[in-house]
Amino acid sequence: MKTQMRFQKYICLAMIIVGALATLFAFCYCTGSLAELGQTLNAKGKSLFKASDGKYDATLFIDIQSFNNMLMYFGIVMILLAVSLYITSCNKRRNYYVTNFVATGACAGGNIILSLVAMILNGIWRGKFLNIDFAKWDAYWANQIKNNTIYNPDGSILVDGADVVAVHYSESTVMFDLAFVMYALVIVASVLLILNLVWKIKLMQGEKKLLGDAAMGGAAV
Repeated sequence: MKTQMRFQKYICLAMIIVGALATLFAFCYCTGSLAELGQTLNAKGKSLFKASDGKYDATLFIDIQSFNNMLMYFGIVMILLAVSLYITSCNKRRNYYVTNFVATGACAGGNIILSLVAMILNGIWRGKFLNIDFAKWDAYWANQIKNNTIYNPDGSILVDGADVVAVHYSESTVMFDLAFVMYALVIVASVLLILNLVWKIKLMQGEKKLLGDAAMGGAAV
């Protein structure tokens, strides 16, 4: 029982940690290649390069913001679900009651569902990112360096004689890939929380049986 109670303490803490990491990750999601894509928008939110038919341009950075916000909300919900474990004392109770079962089920189930949704949608957005017209995007910044001028998509000059020192171009999918890792960790932690509950139930049943046997033995004497 002592080993199990030590484990339940650690797994409850782990649920808080993965929830916090998921929230923090949401703030980092649109960095890297997505941030570079955002640098290829003008002040009106229009892409500075024109994509071919069937391809995406820099406005994908604006489109993905709603998903990024969703990830932030998911992280907050994960933290609140983990907090419910502490409110119901799931981290330190020797015996679990109805509230503990409800809190554990809600936390584990909620985290798994949210993570699966996040992973599915992340895969969809990853696919859209890979369908950006990278050739046009790359050519746009190559032209800026060459002419030291920033152009609008229609060819008109946006900034003449600009000091173009950075090429805002990247095909990296690192943040999309890290999202799969992040939510896989949440799922693993949630599964361990469920296993902890199963472990707790078996120990409680064992203790109840021992107490019952002891009571019967005392009555017989």
